[in-house]
Amino acid sequence: MNRTIVAIATPPGKGGVGIVRVSGEKSLDIAKRFFSPLPERIEHGKMYFGKFKGRVEDTGYLVFFKSPKSYTGEDTVEFHLHGSPYILYSVVSDIVDSGLARLAEPGEFTKRALFNGKINLIDAEAINTIISAENRYQAMVLSNLSGKLSNFVLSLKNNLIEAIAFLEAAIEYPEEEETSSAIDKSLPIVNESLKSLNKVLDVYKKTRYLLKGAKIVIAGKPNVGKSSLLNAIAGFERAIVTEIPGTTTDSIEVDIEYKGLKFSFVDTAGIRKGEGKVESLGIERTFRELEEADLILYMFDGEDKNFETNPSLERFNYKIIKVFNKIDLKEPDNFEGIKISAKLNKGVTRLLEEVYNYFSKADFSENFIFSERQYRSLTEAKKILEHFKQEAEGLLLPEVGSAILNEAVEVLEGVIGEITTNNILDSVFGNFCLGK
Repeated sequence: MNRTIVAIATPPGKGGVGIVRVSGEKSLDIAKRFFSPLPERIEHGKMYFGKFKGRVEDTGYLVFFKSPKSYTGEDTVEFHLHGSPYILYSVVSDIVDSGLARLAEPGEFTKRALFNGKINLIDAEAINTIISAENRYQAMVLSNLSGKLSNFVLSLKNNLIEAIAFLEAAIEYPEEEETSSAIDKSLPIVNESLKSLNKVLDVYKKTRYLLKGAKIVIAGKPNVGKSSLLNAIAGFERAIVTEIPGTTTDSIEVDIEYKGLKFSFVDTAGIRKGEGKVESLGIERTFRELEEADLILYMFDGEDKNFETNPSLERFNYKIIKVFNKIDLKEPDNFEGIKISAKLNKGVTRLLEEVYNYFSKADFSENFIFSERQYRSLTEAKKILEHFKQEAEGLLLPEVGSAILNEAVEVLEGVIGEITTNNILDSVFGNFCLGK
């Protein structure tokens, strides 16, 4: 970690300006060796105009950030040159060939910022998310860089430490602190922590589509027009359409972008008792898709006597939008939902607008997590606290209660990066670009 590193910090391709970033103790030596003119004393944060002199010469600027006032917390130099890929790669090669630095690993600049206390692990994940942001909703994760989620996790941790203190007092001074009294004092803190955790985890379930895209499953009985709707959304014949029920025996997926949000529409086998092994397997697949869906479009047509969803889908009612298809053949009475003709592509745009509105109304004023790692860790912390609560209903010894809550604290420390393992670091930094 103490070796100086170098990488191109701007995106691949041609551009007016390209940046080569250097971080480590030999940054100034590299600046003086390859860039001129430079004064004897190079000031922090000041840009110097001159030339990079290597296998190619290029006019540009050099800026120096003195430790610890840099992104990584180390001495850092940036060469701001013309954005020709050939020039930038030549500059990196010259610096590496000099033996003064090595090529940075993906995310290594940010990893050094983490190890040097400039950011925490949540900030590191937010940085990578911002780099990859493709719409304004994804960019809202920027609020986490200000420490909103970090502060939430730290507050949660401090509250649990307070609860542990009551239990430890009962252990150290049993004659002064009754066991039941220590449990009574710690339990409200745990309950409040659980309430906060549940709220954050629930927000994630509603907003994870911003980063991954929303999965929308098209469901209904056979031959209701599910495949026709998928084709209308796709704009081409993605699924086979016939009048024979049960044509779709496997899930068919189409990805689109609508008003900056990504959606994956999935056509599924019709819901009925399967006639044959293949169709039965397709229906089983349908229910797996329904479990994973962020939203379900449940379709009806003129053959339906009522507009109730299949009873086996009752648990999914909270995420179902009802759609009546084939209005070119029959207009329904008293239908509460969206009416379309997939065949004539009528009402499909309105349906897409309804889907968009369903997702775009998410409340971003709350804390929200934006990675599976954070979600898994906070879910684990929740389970630990639920275990404490369950044990507290019986004769819970302070020693046992303290051990349980300390386990939860360790999980929270892992979320924010106070405790890390190589596996966690590899997971977080594996998708970073070289120059970040």
